Amino acid sequence: MYSHKKNVNLLTAVMARHGLRDVVVCPGSRNGALVHNFNECPDFCCHAVTDERSAAFVAIGIIEATKHPVAVCVTSGSAVLGTLPAVAEAAMRHLPLLIISADRPAEWIGQQDGQTLPQIGALQPYASTFVVPEIETPSEHWYANRQANEALVELSRNKPVHINLPLSEPLFEFTETQLPQERIFTEYQPATQSPLSDEIMQQIEAARLPVLVIGQYEKPLPYIEELEAAHHVLILPEHLSNTPGAWRTAVMEYTDTLTEFQPDLILHAGGNFVHKRTKLMLRQAASCPVVRIDEYGQCPDTFCRVQTVVRAGLPEVVQQLCNLTTAKPEVVRWKEMLEAHKIEARQLSLLSPEDPTALRAVQLCCSAVLQQECASLHLANSTTVRMASRFIEGGEYPVYCNRGTNGIEGTLSTAAGHSLASPGRTFVILGDLSFFYDSNALCNPELSGNLRILLINNGGGAIFHQLPGLRASAALPKYIAAGHTFRAQGLADTYGLHYMAVAPGESLEAAIQFLTQDEATRPVLVEVLT
Repeated sequence: MYSHKKNVNLLTAVMARHGLRDVVVCPGSRNGALVHNFNECPDFCCHAVTDERSAAFVAIGIIEATKHPVAVCVTSGSAVLGTLPAVAEAAMRHLPLLIISADRPAEWIGQQDGQTLPQIGALQPYASTFVVPEIETPSEHWYANRQANEALVELSRNKPVHINLPLSEPLFEFTETQLPQERIFTEYQPATQSPLSDEIMQQIEAARLPVLVIGQYEKPLPYIEELEAAHHVLILPEHLSNTPGAWRTAVMEYTDTLTEFQPDLILHAGGNFVHKRTKLMLRQAASCPVVRIDEYGQCPDTFCRVQTVVRAGLPEVVQQLCNLTTAKPEVVRWKEMLEAHKIEARQLSLLSPEDPTALRAVQLCCSAVLQQECASLHLANSTTVRMASRFIEGGEYPVYCNRGTNGIEGTLSTAAGHSLASPGRTFVILGDLSFFYDSNALCNPELSGNLRILLINNGGGAIFHQLPGLRASAALPKYIAAGHTFRAQGLADTYGLHYMAVAPGESLEAAIQFLTQDEATRPVLVEVLT
């Protein structure tokens, strides 16, 4: 039996017809009718997460694993505000995250009525709000249907969306035997086989050293190996691009002898670009125009010389680039030069001022992921994502990071969500601040042994100790880097994790073997103390 609330049933029916399947549900009374419907309808799979901030990141992880939109259902009041960090991340990475908030009647806003605040527009500017009101008249039904459909069409454009449902009492009457038959909107966007103009293709043909720079990218990229073999352009992907050849960017980042790199045309695609030194080198390439490839038509001028924005998907662009006719000697020369410096760059990176124990643990974990079937790797921001870049070839297994805009937020929750929807093992490498901040992710009995956690615990934010000039501040150890002596074993015991700690001088190889064990029925946590 379904709710007696017409707007709740309408939204449930429209979501089902639009193909949404996964819903992360948070506890509450005002959203109880919604949660009841999602659990009752066989079209949905519900995942219970108590903390709304964590729940929204869990949804991002499920989106990464399934490549489909995911909804989060929260109760009224400040609950919706807890989803904001993940909504901002989804906005920057163009992820279809749907936040559904139950609301109290508008007349009680500002009247000291519990869990009541203005929820319309609460997630702006990162997500627009669509209101699905309570329904009494045919006109109100038409409006509610239109709002629900407009929201889900917006979601299909890979944008986060907020749907707000005002619900008056009584809330919990389940009297309807079936959902209503609701109309839905569909949107069609014709494909373009040759998105690059003849002028741009001629510009690439004429270039001496055209470079295809790919930042964070999480979709399949066919034809990339064919383009690589043709030597038309130098492909320079980052490790978060999930593209073969990501090691090249690490070589550029960590080798001091490649300062003469001077491309004469940059094709720029993908999201956030992690490596600061390489980014600066590309910005300083004299008189080098940039063609931005962006399926959403946005214009990030990352390298400060955007000349043209091509609104197209990267796969279509890569396929068209394969039609170029000229293999370029300078492209071949730089491929060979980067290959020659590959071993040197790896050796230099292990001699960096960063903790050698942490680097070795990350290296072993990256190698272990490669040996796992259908495995994926999640990386925390700051130190971890940079350390791992030295050991990832690119394209061998999926690599994820909340790199749209987040700092330490949501790494563990996102990996937990990914593990709920992925058939393979989900590995996550993160530091101690990221782990303890997001430990609510572990408060989930649904988690299983396919979640594997490598925690690098160096007693605070190690990256802050590497920032020029900051060591002169007396506030650094305690307040800026948040130094501590916490250990994760208590949390592991609380949540029933398989746990192992590795002290300095103990075998990291044995720890990685424990991390990859086959017997685990609950998540596995290895804490490396450095």
